[in-house]
Amino acid sequence: MEVTIKPWEGNKFDVMVASKEGAEPFLTIKSCRIVSGKNGDFVSYPATKNEKTGKYWNHVYCNDKFNAVVLSKAHEAMKPVGSGFDNMDADIPF
Repeated sequence: MEVTIKPWEGNKFDVMVASKEGAEPFLTIKSCRIVSGKNGDFVSYPATKNEKTGKYWNHVYCNDKFNAVVLSKAHEAMKPVGSGFDNMDADIPF
């Protein structure tokens, strides 16, 4: 199984699951995000808020092992890319 992260718009991302690398995804979970909670970061999957009660109802439930893979790959995919000039002065001899 291959899990791929597609970052978009701020801290949101899509999770795509395929049978193997390069294969067409058989499952896509759109609009996930990384949330920092009191016990550390976790993946927040799409949910709907009940306006009367204020309670959120999740649309996706995943086990801890899958969540760990998604979180790890999402952190990697969401890292800011440097400008290309980050080390431009590193080799100046003076």
